[in-house]
Amino acid sequence: MAEFYVRNSLNLNKSVKFNITLRYYVIKGVEGESVWTLEIGTTYPDINGDPINPKRIYNVSAANFDDVIEPALAELCAQIDWSPLMSDKEAPFVESTSPLDDNLNVNINSNIEMFLKDDLPSAGIDLSNMKIILNNGAIDFDITEEIEIDGDPYEYSLKWRPPMRVYDTYD
Repeated sequence: MAEFYVRNSLNLNKSVKFNITLRYYVIKGVEGESVWTLEIGTTYPDINGDPINPKRIYNVSAANFDDVIEPALAELCAQIDWSPLMSDKEAPFVESTSPLDDNLNVNINSNIEMFLKDDLPSAGIDLSNMKIILNNGAIDFDITEEIEIDGDPYEYSLKWRPPMRVYDTYD
């Protein structure tokens, strides 16, 4: 059994302890196959003061381990009274860009990268309506579908690698 703490990003003063256990059982039969079961629980009460039932996930494997923990934990956390929640008053911001945005002579071979951040307390960055426009000085290009996104809702790295580089040559 391992213990870990969860904190709501809009209430930095409250954290809730959870326990996680991974057990395996051997199923009787020809194969004698092992089945892994994951159990996540807390002794913290729900919104009404009642105990929160633990979540059990059966047939856990190394391939789906991370994928099963997040929704189970989210379901448990939804039962907790996290109040008082703080307001998310600050908008996300661009922490840095590469190449630098004040550099007017960007090499045609350059990839573009920017880092978006949202400081706590925060509800996080919602990228569902994001639109990335590249302007070459004369035309706007929507490159939203070509952006590689990595990170979490509080810090994202956005990268654009041009799919085709066009060079003009003159004789």
